[in-house]
Amino acid sequence: MDGGWALILSAVVTAVGGIIVTVIAQFRKENKSDHDNVMAVLRIMHKGIGRVETKVDKVDARVSDHLMSHSFEGLNNGRTINKDRTEGNS
Repeated sequence: MDGGWALILSAVVTAVGGIIVTVIAQFRKENKSDHDNVMAVLRIMHKGIGRVETKVDKVDARVSDHLMSHSFEGLNNGRTINKDRTEGNS
């Protein structure tokens, strides 16, 4: 192989290598962008879950207080359940 062909071959290898590196760099940029989007959504979901847990704790406390008030009233508290499953006074 003479010097001319060696020069052409090295130029082709360099060009192909450059194209491959460019494609890989583009995929990495897209991956980072996708990762950033997913992290933003996860942060929003984490905040929402924290709020739901707080609301559940509040409702749990209110229901517990309500059930305790019924236990102190006794079984004959003068209330009845109507046929449409609503509570009323007798």
